[in-house]
Amino acid sequence: MKEGMKIRITISALLLAGCSLCHGQAVPAGDSSMSSTLGPNLPTLDGVVHYSLSASEVFQFGYYGSGTTTHATDLTGNLAYTSRSLALPFSALFSGGVVLGDQQGQGNTSFWNASVSQGYVTRQWIFNVTDSFSFLPQSPETGLSGIPGVGDLGAAPVLGPTSGPAGGVLTTSGDRISNSLSGSVERQLVPNTSLSGTGSWGVLHYLGNPGVESESAENGLAEGLDSTSISGTVALNHRLDARSSVSLDAMYSTYSYSGIESGPQEPNFQTRGLNLSYQRVLSRTLSVNASVGPQWVSSSNSALIPSALNVAINAGVSYGYRNTHAFVGYTRGANGGGGVFPGARSDSISGSVGRSFGRDWVGSLNGAYTHTTGLTVFESGSSTVPTNDSYHTTYGGAQVTRRFSPHFSGYASYTVQNQSNNGLTNVVVQNVLSGASQTLGFGVTFAPRSTSLGQF
Repeated sequence: MKEGMKIRITISALLLAGCSLCHGQAVPAGDSSMSSTLGPNLPTLDGVVHYSLSASEVFQFGYYGSGTTTHATDLTGNLAYTSRSLALPFSALFSGGVVLGDQQGQGNTSFWNASVSQGYVTRQWIFNVTDSFSFLPQSPETGLSGIPGVGDLGAAPVLGPTSGPAGGVLTTSGDRISNSLSGSVERQLVPNTSLSGTGSWGVLHYLGNPGVESESAENGLAEGLDSTSISGTVALNHRLDARSSVSLDAMYSTYSYSGIESGPQEPNFQTRGLNLSYQRVLSRTLSVNASVGPQWVSSSNSALIPSALNVAINAGVSYGYRNTHAFVGYTRGANGGGGVFPGARSDSISGSVGRSFGRDWVGSLNGAYTHTTGLTVFESGSSTVPTNDSYHTTYGGAQVTRRFSPHFSGYASYTVQNQSNNGLTNVVVQNVLSGASQTLGFGVTFAPRSTSLGQF
């Protein structure tokens, strides 16, 4: 009864809210004077809105067990708003929907992602506050929403749930809430030098943890490990020339855990780092950024998480020319463990490319590989040598979108996932994806052109 009411409320919200980036059908900013007479009556704001509604059929092969085929009908909506104010820049993004699945999969569920960002710019000061929230029935993967097969692969490049607390080792089920709140301030010291600071708070909570009713929790164990993180950064930034800048960053983060039996098995840990960063615009189409430095790890229980000195890296290359956009990036460093580990160290490489072919076709590709190693050490069998549990995670997606009319398009998408570990027993999460699986999605999208809202 409650689940049926939840689905009806979700569908109503989608129909009222509208939704997403227009999957290649948006009018360029220079042509934003065109306005659509379709869709809800939008408020008079100084900015641009993109929205869409999609209905899709999704087939999953091996996702819920080897040889298992599941099917679901997905109703999805996306909504994005960006203001044009330079002094008070504001943006908001929503992506959500319902999954009407069979009993072999997750059954009926929903997913929600929302992000808002507000800035304030003066002559010498820059302030910004951002909050990102997600409710997901599984680990996020491809696309704007993180749910494979729903048709939002290749939407505008925004910060999605895979970059937040919910990302990490793939788990197949277990409703989870993640939220990340951050704020930043920058002060111009001299024309080419500034001092900046950032602070953030993040939480990941599994609704199936002990103390919360859940039919899928087994043997009294949680579906995932709850975590809370707090971090801060102070940076000295200097602009070398019109195309290049450097910065020196000092960082500090803390991670704490709950959700399963309390005790020393889930020690809190801290990281400290000192990074040198460099950004360079190579040409009108190509830019690079890189950050590298030492990262110290310490914990409340050095027997389980020994103190260590590692190297943290964050690097990326972006390309954009006419109808083609591409990105490839690499990250390395300690993180919260994504609900699987009480602390982890990851090496990850990811990439994406999207291209429009004329007015009617859009193609999108993305993929990622991550090697995640838990910070907690175990005794491996009869060996007295401590060993860290680790996972190899690979996933990628492809989508082709074809416009049928000015407001309707169809798409076909394919996503593949593969995950394996080093053979150690993981006692934190019971639903970790193991082996390979594939997802096929076919759907139709209603996406009006960009809407230029009223001028003050």
